[in-house]
Amino acid sequence: MAIDRRTRAATESLTFLAVSAGILVLLNLLGTFAFHRFDTTERRLFTLSEGSKRLAASLTDDLEVTAYFTEDLPAPFNATEIYVRDLLEEYTAVSNGRIHVTFVHPDDDDTREAAQTDGVSRVQHLDYESGTLKEGYRGLVMHYLDKTEVVPVIEDTSGLEYLLTMRIKKMTGEQREIGVLGGHEGPTLTKGLSRIQACLPMYRLREVQATEEISRDLAALLVAEPHTTVTETELRRIDQYVMNGGSLAVLGGSMKIDLEGMEPAAVPVDTGMNRLIRHWGVTVEDGIVADARCERAPLQTNIGPLPVRHPPLPVVTFDEAQSEHPVLFRLDGALLPFTSDLNLVGGLNDDEVTVTTLARSSEQSWRMEGDSISLRPKLPREWTMEGPSGPFALIVAIEGKLPSAFAASGAMSGEGDEGGSDIEAPPRARRSVRVLVTGGAFFMEDPAVPPTDRGGECQMTSNLAFALNAVDWLAQDSDLIAIRAKNVEDPPIEVPENVEQAEDAARTAAEEAVAAHQEQDTERRDEAIAERDRALERRKEAVKAWDARKEMYRWGNMLGIPLVFGVFGLVRWQIRKSKRKNIKI
Repeated sequence: MAIDRRTRAATESLTFLAVSAGILVLLNLLGTFAFHRFDTTERRLFTLSEGSKRLAASLTDDLEVTAYFTEDLPAPFNATEIYVRDLLEEYTAVSNGRIHVTFVHPDDDDTREAAQTDGVSRVQHLDYESGTLKEGYRGLVMHYLDKTEVVPVIEDTSGLEYLLTMRIKKMTGEQREIGVLGGHEGPTLTKGLSRIQACLPMYRLREVQATEEISRDLAALLVAEPHTTVTETELRRIDQYVMNGGSLAVLGGSMKIDLEGMEPAAVPVDTGMNRLIRHWGVTVEDGIVADARCERAPLQTNIGPLPVRHPPLPVVTFDEAQSEHPVLFRLDGALLPFTSDLNLVGGLNDDEVTVTTLARSSEQSWRMEGDSISLRPKLPREWTMEGPSGPFALIVAIEGKLPSAFAASGAMSGEGDEGGSDIEAPPRARRSVRVLVTGGAFFMEDPAVPPTDRGGECQMTSNLAFALNAVDWLAQDSDLIAIRAKNVEDPPIEVPENVEQAEDAARTAAEEAVAAHQEQDTERRDEAIAERDRALERRKEAVKAWDARKEMYRWGNMLGIPLVFGVFGLVRWQIRKSKRKNIKI
């Protein structure tokens, strides 16, 4: 009798385990074929964006992809092929059978020759364990109709979806034109905007003159930091372009920035652009915004360059609502160098127009004013918060059926030249239009945009993503915006406040020591060095405590969860054991 009960209990347990295992296998198969994989990352790094899915599903002909990967590449390159396979499977799954992928291992002369013919480069890979170099391939080529796109070397898998989707869009569609207003001594396509142009393969930037009618075929018009007066005729042409449904970006235009001389400076200029955009609720103010929350710049000293905080380089953070706007989509912040502030003049009171402030300086910001504003890096104690205090609006987006700036009168408030009064424009935009106004254009000029890598690809930074998002939003092509957000560098680990305070104190003391050394004040220099050493010691202790806390979290993750499951199993076993003891026959 007891043996029968034990046999029956054992049979039931084995049956339960078999059924459970079968259910897990079925769920795994279902997840593999129905859902492919789950992505729990914050930015959905391993899931195709909707824009990529729409593009793949919209293909009208076959897209052939050939990926060349050498086997047994050293780490970390040996994981690249797996990632590329998974990503291309995602594209294939949503392409309605239009995308065909072939993987080739170039392990003989014929396949190596095919890779070279297709434009895939042979590169060297360092094996860190053995210290040897191994040559191999990790690139791909795509053919669509009569067009070909080559990725000679896949440098970084983190930006691969953006790269592939952008290349596919380039093959399946025509380049749209973006106009850049010329003739006013601002940045040009050859000097100032060459790097941003290289990062916009979906668009062709060309210089346009506003002395004649601006083509309605332009996806957008950029007015980037003009340094001379924009005449009323030109303003009327720009207004006419917007009223006919065009998108406009006004990037600065109140200050002339000169960083090439011995004394870098900003000088106010009256370009007249405010005469246009004030009718849409905003103007660009004279002056340069300085902010205690800023980037560092090199200060030249007797002992070499010293990085010091430079308030004319404000670092702006975006709140949750701002980072949901397409221009700033999922960006945590950006660097806005040498920017002026914007004044929301009000008075628009138009239900068909929305004016949104996308970015502001911090509470510790102020406006530097004057006929010539020095932009030279200085020691922190040399900066004084003189002038109007912030926060200031730095980026404004305007959207809707804007009224014409010339709807009420023949001339623009009687200012400037009287030419162009015969230029006709609708009293209100024919359709909803987009206007972006920023305090400057330096964020998208060559010094602020990283150079392309050896494969011709752009390194995605927050500033570059902001600039590219702005162009896409103006051109009303948002498919790449969500993909681009995945590739922006991860926000830095949040450092404890006591560590940051100790680091700031150490830097300030070091800067003071340099200043005292230059002034030959030995006593003050020694005091500053002693304070620096004390601050470094405080930092050492704070970092030690921070490391201990991180180590505790690490061991908690490694052992805590298994321990919880183990305790749960022991408790359940004890409960079942007690129940068996209480069974009466």
